[in-house]
Amino acid sequence: MKETAGLQKTEKRENNLSPREKLLSFEKEGKFVFHGSARQIETLEPRQPCIGKDEKHGDPCVATTPFVDIAIFRAIINEDNFPQKTYSSSFGFDSDKGIELHASQIVLDNLKDKKGFVYALDKSLFKKFSGMEWRSEKTIKPNEVILVTADDLPSGIKLIDKDFNPAKNE
Repeated sequence: MKETAGLQKTEKRENNLSPREKLLSFEKEGKFVFHGSARQIETLEPRQPCIGKDEKHGDPCVATTPFVDIAIFRAIINEDNFPQKTYSSSFGFDSDKGIELHASQIVLDNLKDKKGFVYALDKSLFKKFSGMEWRSEKTIKPNEVILVTADDLPSGIKLIDKDFNPAKNE
């Protein structure tokens, strides 16, 4: 993936909208899918998707989601921002329950000053892979790059332990 130098990005409130509100307006339009990353990238290139660190999950692709909350979560809560060995997080989508986001206590306690980027991409360039994921085998240039911070995270992130089990005090 190429790091971006001059790509237009939204860093501040635009038209009195926070980055999250702007992204939610894109989501509502239904024309975009989203990719979250700690890194600022000019073009997104196909990568090998994995479950965990080692289990391959399909062919190399650019993986995106139609859900802004998942993209923001992935932009902020990732190995780049949380290199600690006790870092744990997970996310998913259930048609009955909706989006589910989980993180360990070390993540929740250290969100301050974390940031990342959400890429809004033309949905017509992707094919639906699952309820929460759309994929493309092509290199894609984002329509817009939006800088997000921990303030843009959705509420309701559930606590898990380092082994991905629900926290006992929940």
